[in-house]
Amino acid sequence: MDIGEVDYLHGFSISRNPAVGANGIGIRADWSPMDPRRILEEAAQRRTPCELQPRGAGWSRGTLVRVERGGLVLSVSGVRFVGGEDVRVWLGVDGKNYTFEASVIRAGAPIPDRSQNGILLGFINGWAEAQPIAPSADGRLVELIPHNGPSISLLEPPAQVVELAVDGLSFTVPDSFKLIFVESGSVTVRLGIRGKEAMDVVARVGEVVTGEGYRLYGLRFEQVEDPVAHQEIVAALGV
Repeated sequence: MDIGEVDYLHGFSISRNPAVGANGIGIRADWSPMDPRRILEEAAQRRTPCELQPRGAGWSRGTLVRVERGGLVLSVSGVRFVGGEDVRVWLGVDGKNYTFEASVIRAGAPIPDRSQNGILLGFINGWAEAQPIAPSADGRLVELIPHNGPSISLLEPPAQVVELAVDGLSFTVPDSFKLIFVESGSVTVRLGIRGKEAMDVVARVGEVVTGEGYRLYGLRFEQVEDPVAHQEIVAALGV
């Protein structure tokens, strides 16, 4: 579901879907459990933390501040935005996780603490509730191969894949998870689908973001022996 597109002068435009009304953010006026505006407004009222990943970079911590006609305002520390960056956002609300993509429309947006850490996000699209990949029983495989010990499936609780792309992988685990991966360390990732031989890819641990009860890891793939087969497997895993 697309939340809408931003017009630099007029804020969120009405969605191209005629069933979607002009309620300020370009989504349905009638409420539903997957109403993005309702979810974001409630999250902003609670000052819900979220995670942001600029394209080609690691994850950073942010906090939802408010939803306004021009977009979504966040407070972000530890990373500097200048405007124009594309980001992926991941947040948890009432036990459910959501992801969407957006662009930084403006840096230095006003926020309550009067710092320069506020950003305005627009061009919000790709809204979705984060769902796990189908279980490995159907032939799908996403595993971490530690230097010591057995492999760890990211398709089974308590782990959850946030994003899997050709160039990297992001996932969350609870604080109680027994294994901790160190920033800048390396780990082998095993990817597989039914009908194809599984591939082992060496990845580098990037930013590790600690949230409320969880850790979010961002891995960058560094050594891919067969790029074509790797791209096919990633696409078939469907994340």
